[in-house]
Amino acid sequence: MINYIKYKAGSFALDNSFRSWVFKNRREDIVFWENWIQNHPEKLSDILEAKQMVLSLKNAQEEISDNEIDEEISRLIETAEHHQPIYYKPAFSIWSAKFMKVAAVLLLIPSLIWFIYRWQNNRESLYNTSIAQINASQMTEVFNNSAQTKVVTLSDGSSVILQPGSRISYPVTFGPEKREVVLSGEAFFEVAKNPNQPFFVFANELVTKVLGTSFKIKAYENEKNVEVLVKTGKVSVFSKNDPMVKKHQDRKELIGMVLTPNQEVIFERKENRLVKTLIESPVLLSLPAIYRQSFEFKHTPVAEVFSILEKSYGIKIVFDEEIMASCELTASLGDEPLFEKIKLICKVIEANYEVVDAQIIITGKGCH
Repeated sequence: MINYIKYKAGSFALDNSFRSWVFKNRREDIVFWENWIQNHPEKLSDILEAKQMVLSLKNAQEEISDNEIDEEISRLIETAEHHQPIYYKPAFSIWSAKFMKVAAVLLLIPSLIWFIYRWQNNRESLYNTSIAQINASQMTEVFNNSAQTKVVTLSDGSSVILQPGSRISYPVTFGPEKREVVLSGEAFFEVAKNPNQPFFVFANELVTKVLGTSFKIKAYENEKNVEVLVKTGKVSVFSKNDPMVKKHQDRKELIGMVLTPNQEVIFERKENRLVKTLIESPVLLSLPAIYRQSFEFKHTPVAEVFSILEKSYGIKIVFDEEIMASCELTASLGDEPLFEKIKLICKVIEANYEVVDAQIIITGKGCH
């Protein structure tokens, strides 16, 4: 039995059983690793790093599964972890079949080394840089190395639900003008409302500014996108590279790309681009009973139907009122997701829909 307790991320990534668990190839590996992780929560950080490494190198994995190639890569990882220059000394004749296989794999080595250095040296660069920029006399860091979520309570009464493998740094006591925290990983925030003391979350290349609301941020250092999803209230999101970033931070009101409930923004790191859209499954807003709408319709003009859905979900629905003027809906819409409701309506009025810039666009020829 292999003693995995001594393994680090690089060793896990090269283990055949571990790779099988990542790709869900064999039932016995899935059962083994799920049980092992439950019994060794202290290794979760290494497990998550290794899993990301394996997934990132998925295509390469399929070509370097033979033992001799694994041996070569193990040597490279060991060298990279010790920050030593790599001098490749082939163990076989340059004309042998084994050497030709390894030579083909050498094309993948730059990517492999890049990943190793990124995990070992650059993983926390954005995180640490953001911490250094916060003007606070004393900072606290919480790292969730367990297999369950962890609740963190801040000095202003705000709460953070920190996902496994994630970390957050924050001042012991917030300053009088603003509240600033730094996140690496994934967390859900419930921020105490205070318009005079904005709350900022620095996560990779993004800055999220709120006055008091609840939202989720997913910002793993080595993933290609950073995501911000809003549950209640409003948040403003902008890139650290935005030339107006100082102005966005200093203004009391929310400016920049503003998100409302059921909206999310995705920062595509490679393209350095913010994309605003709707969350995958929009939910009903928590409205007082007096404002709640019924989804029972009988010969109801479709414009009125769309208006009710807009108010219930807080999502703009755009359509041509003149073209749709004669369209009506008779239906009982219940607990089905919003997009299922939209699909049903579009089927009745022979229309189509698409999501553009966090809005639902309805197009059709009208009803006759």
